[in-house]
Amino acid sequence: MANAPLRLADHMDASRVVDLAATTKVAALEELVNAAATSPDVEDAEALLGAVRDRENLLSTGIGLGIAIPHARIAGVRSFVVAVGRHAGGLPFDSIDNKPVHIVVLIAGPQDAKKPYLELLAQISKRLKLEDVRQRILTAPSAQEVVDLLTQTA
Repeated sequence: MANAPLRLADHMDASRVVDLAATTKVAALEELVNAAATSPDVEDAEALLGAVRDRENLLSTGIGLGIAIPHARIAGVRSFVVAVGRHAGGLPFDSIDNKPVHIVVLIAGPQDAKKPYLELLAQISKRLKLEDVRQRILTAPSAQEVVDLLTQTA
């Protein structure tokens, strides 16, 4: 399995797509960690939240274009789990372009899985670079459609 290509679709589930009620970055991170924690692969949600907050305190994961990709790799996660949050009004996220964030994609992964993490990040970034995809994620009528939009290969 080490040589099998990592598929984003294998780590996403419609149950982990949420319309964020948060009004702050910290609250949004908590909502997404709670969504990720519904996966049996997340054994320690508290440790995950702490690691995500610590990472965010080092440098904002708001990458511009209304996107943030918070992430952490910890021992309390057995396999990659991706959770997606949408916020129509936008959240202050200390993004590099100083604009509000509308799409937040949380990546939780095993502590020793750096290369697969980078593969997953590349797949997500490639899809979110497309303005059409970002707009469709924000207006998608169902969580499954959000998953489909992110996991389609061009």
